[in-house]
Amino acid sequence: MENRIRISDFAKLTGSTLKTIMYYHKIGLLQEPERSSGGYRLYGPAELTRMQSIKRLKSLGLDLKRIKEILGKMHNLKTMREVLQSLRTELLNEITTLEERVAKIEKLLDEDAEDAVFLDENTFESPSFQRVKEILGHEQIDKYIQTSPEIYAQQQKLFGILDDFQWGQDHRETFLSLAEYFKDHPEKYQMALDSAKRLTKLDQLSADDPEVEALAKDSAEIMKSIPLFEGVNPSLSKAMENLYDGMVAGVLSPARMKHKRLVEQYLKERSGFDGKKD
Repeated sequence: MENRIRISDFAKLTGSTLKTIMYYHKIGLLQEPERSSGGYRLYGPAELTRMQSIKRLKSLGLDLKRIKEILGKMHNLKTMREVLQSLRTELLNEITTLEERVAKIEKLLDEDAEDAVFLDENTFESPSFQRVKEILGHEQIDKYIQTSPEIYAQQQKLFGILDDFQWGQDHRETFLSLAEYFKDHPEKYQMALDSAKRLTKLDQLSADDPEVEALAKDSAEIMKSIPLFEGVNPSLSKAMENLYDGMVAGVLSPARMKHKRLVEQYLKERSGFDGKKD
């Protein structure tokens, strides 16, 4: 027993606490050591080696559950290699995430305004909007921007509002499916771009201008020609719809807001929805 020490000395030697060591015993990470005739736990080289392995694996970012699994399979180098490869992937993903966060913070710090930080869509771009751009590709997105930069900017902001809240209906999936449809049907995409170009004039019109209704009918007809919208109820519950309208009112002009409501109305009429919800 000359090469064995009590738990208090083991804690000091390993840089641990009594509470930590007892917890490791409780979960089976450390096996119960031999005891003295007086009932004291006695720790030797085997326990020190085990604790050394635990500390090294913890330094890699592994949790106690995984450490216990690894130490139970130390003879299996393939398992250990798979765990390390998985951990490497996780850490690389974390690095990417952290780099993206740093880039956003730097962009905010570079804003011209000294007294305000603008948390806008240019810094916090909607993940769904990014995915739509990936699906359509750079060429089609550049065409969108060149055709109607105003509508593109509005859509960017609207996607941010959709992504930041749960509106009771997964609009994101609809828009991603629509992007896939446009990718496979370039003639429909061109039709949508032509419609977007016409919509830019809404920002110069009053909400009462007859042209608003005419453009809404054209937009609804284009949507009706896309099979994706067959049987889809475009409405939210009344309360949610009012909240959504309140959020997008800062993005869309009064004429655009009226156009939006009219398009929804025409689509509901065509689909047989009465729009009444509790």
